[in-house]
Amino acid sequence: MTCRCGESGRVQAKHFFRRTVAGTTFTSDADVDSCAGCGEVHIPASLMIAFERAIAGELARRGPVSDETFRWIRKAAGLERGELAQILGVTPETIAGWEGERRPIDRAAWLLVASMVLDSIEGPRPVRARLKAPQRKVASPPELAIGLPAGGMTARVLTLIASSARCSESDLADALDVDESALQALLRDLATLGLVSPTPNAGTERSWAPLTEGPAALLRAAVEAGVDLDTPLPRATPGETAKSDPRLRAAGATWRLTSS
Repeated sequence: MTCRCGESGRVQAKHFFRRTVAGTTFTSDADVDSCAGCGEVHIPASLMIAFERAIAGELARRGPVSDETFRWIRKAAGLERGELAQILGVTPETIAGWEGERRPIDRAAWLLVASMVLDSIEGPRPVRARLKAPQRKVASPPELAIGLPAGGMTARVLTLIASSARCSESDLADALDVDESALQALLRDLATLGLVSPTPNAGTERSWAPLTEGPAALLRAAVEAGVDLDTPLPRATPGETAKSDPRLRAAGATWRLTSS
């Protein structure tokens, strides 16, 4: 890729990320390409996404429960206000009120969205364990260095498979909010390359296991096999996730939140 200055040579440089949310400044760094001539840095979009997801993960684990953190984790979960309002059985105006400090944030809604964010980063976990963490009164540090999770969708699929206990295809699709048929096609391609393998399951759904131990090693093996870790997958059709995820079925139109 040729830089605007006309130089085509690239050298590696260190880029430092910094963002303050809810009183905590989050920092991280990553190796990026820069122009050998003028030094202009090229920051892939996947790295920016990874940094924002890392912040959302820390907020979802630690809190605090507030309008600012709710807005951040909602966006990280890929939920539009209207979509989340439909899931929770409230109006989009209620969501806007929570995020704009016009009405108290509903703790149950915050915890549900935080759980969805953590599912997309760490893989599906028991809801009870998810709900306990933000209840612990832990002071937010003024500054926190965080690692960057995988940013591209294919990288996120491989990371979840390598990090989680056995995940079914529907578990992965729900956690990442992607179309299950497209995910199945990707998993078959990854299996053909010797990166993952289907495992026996008591039900009708397939689960997948890594053929290389550890997320970092699995991602390296994928790169060596020529896999584009940033390949996107289409999002799930609106409403399909709520049909398949029991937590969202429980949060349907019959559940009216206290602040609505």
